Amino acid sequence: MRDIDKIIEEDENQVVEWKESWQDKYLEWICGYANAQGGTLYIGVDDNGNVIGLDSKVQKKLLEDIPNKITAAFGITCDVNLKSKDKKKYIQVEVKKSRLPLNLHGRYYYRTGSVKKEITGFELTEFIIKSTGTSYDAMVSDITRDKLTFEAFKKRYLDVLSGNHDFEEDLISFRLMQEDGQMTNAGVLFADQWNIHHSRMFCTRWNGLDKAGSVQDALDDLEITGSLLSLFDNAMDFVRKNSKKGWRKDKDKRVELPDYPERAVEEGLVNALIHRSYLQTGAHSQIDIYDDRMVITNPGGMYDGSEVQLLDLRHVPSKLRNPILADVFGRLRLMERRGSGFKKILDAYESEERYTDSLKPEFYTDGYNFFLTLWNLNYAYDKAQNKAQVKAQRGALSDREYILLLLRENPSVTQNELSEIMGKSRRSIQMIMKELIEEGVVERVGSKKVGSWMVK
Repeated sequence: MRDIDKIIEEDENQVVEWKESWQDKYLEWICGYANAQGGTLYIGVDDNGNVIGLDSKVQKKLLEDIPNKITAAFGITCDVNLKSKDKKKYIQVEVKKSRLPLNLHGRYYYRTGSVKKEITGFELTEFIIKSTGTSYDAMVSDITRDKLTFEAFKKRYLDVLSGNHDFEEDLISFRLMQEDGQMTNAGVLFADQWNIHHSRMFCTRWNGLDKAGSVQDALDDLEITGSLLSLFDNAMDFVRKNSKKGWRKDKDKRVELPDYPERAVEEGLVNALIHRSYLQTGAHSQIDIYDDRMVITNPGGMYDGSEVQLLDLRHVPSKLRNPILADVFGRLRLMERRGSGFKKILDAYESEERYTDSLKPEFYTDGYNFFLTLWNLNYAYDKAQNKAQVKAQRGALSDREYILLLLRENPSVTQNELSEIMGKSRRSIQMIMKELIEEGVVERVGSKKVGSWMVK
């Protein structure tokens, strides 16, 4: 039994909820707890965790009513006990995790993070699938072996597996196909044909720090479809094409200085492919590369409903949404079959020469999507170097001459950026720019938001 006083003194969290009085709508919370990891509801405790107590008549009534309401609604029993602190009485309702999905009047609730939410659509489908002990990738599709080819899969399969192997037998042992030739969803995802149409990836190299900040928004883009291996290989090629890898010579060795550690990118892409929810039929994975960062987004939050941004990233237990996909990627040596992908990404960054704590990869989920932000290791360094070069170029130039120099070097520079570079107030920059425009020395081409400067 947990220390009640200690629990009361803690904040509300994923397994604890405080309520001053009972209302029947709190059956939704009990449903949410039972469908998640279980939890405890305290009645007679305010939002600050202070025990305010319950009237003796209320105590007696609730000790009878709450168990009856829970049993009537869900067909389960919960421990409902009267507790005391500082001579004030409160009720503790202990809810255990249910083996089967529970609903309240046809609605399913789930406790995720510190909130209770109703689950519908793909989330409800995934929840019910999970409760049966299976997974989306293990489910049998309506596609048979004779409708599919596996050229991309075979190529990597032959490259990494030694000895004599019967490919058709391995399709069965890898759980990609049943003995009668019926394919599992995992088998369909690894096939060359594009039968699961939401299994695709959009890749974009944006011009600037956001999706709409210059005359030309996108510098490069690519839509990838087909086998999961095609998605992985083509996405890696896109990242390599749209990032750079510098180097410097250090005594007798060459030190690589990549924008992004390749190991971190590989791990991020593999995680996106094997951990995404393939039940979201209108969703897709995507890579967005900006000047200063790369964001890999995939449908589906953490499989257990937790909020990754609140976890110790080096000690996150592995819970697989698609265990067959993970197993096959491991067999093909595209990921390690043990250990946390989060830890590998963090380690890859920390091993780089230009890494600082401000460039630590960021992991975030909103419950519907998962976001991995990888920071460009060279962006801040190059920006500092450029500032130093411009400062050296300035010499004895006046503010007016300096601005013209900066406009020629970067026609899309903003007045805020000029203010930062020159160490002048925005008001001072505006006054000089106004003079240059009125004199016809500088002209604005395009709109304020996405235009550029032309020095005549």
